Parts: sequence; structure tokens; C-alpha cells
Amino acid sequence: MWWWDGREWKSAISPDRLWRWNGQTWVPNRPEAARGGGGGAAAAVAITVVGFVGVLVLVSIVVIVILLTMGNQIANVFSNVAAALASP
Repeated sequence: MWWWDGREWKSAISPDRLWRWNGQTWVPNRPEAARGGGGGAAAAVAITVVGFVGVLVLVSIVVIVILLTMGNQIANVFSNVAAALASP
């Protein structure tokens, strides 16, 4: 977008935007062709959402398994704590 002429920075695009400096001479300013492939921002958002939902499902499964296997022990601990706080 800019080039150094030895004294100052100058714009590499002419004021009318019809010409572009390529480092040696002025050439017609043509817009660059759109690159194919990729998928862009929509694909990145979709991948992020899918990853986030996957992590939530995994954490939910782990919590359910822990509560099913240790639920009675956890309830017993809370009962003991509540009883200890209630005693004088």
C-alpha cells in the first residue's frame, strides 16, 4: 500500500485508484482475483460451535457417570457436614 522514495512514504495506489505502483513502474490497478477454497468465517464459526457442543456433551457425560457412581457418598458427606454445623 505504500512505498519509500528515499525521502518519504508515498501511496502505492494513485489518487484516482486506477494505477498501482509495482516497485518499478505504474501499472493498471486491477482487483485481485478471489481466492478459492477455504470456507471462510462461516466454516470457522461452525467448527467452533461443534467443538464447544462436543466439550459440553463430554463434560455432561462425565458428571452423570460420577453422580451415578458416587451420588450416595456425596449425599452422605453433605449430611455429615450439615449435622456437624447444627450440633452445638
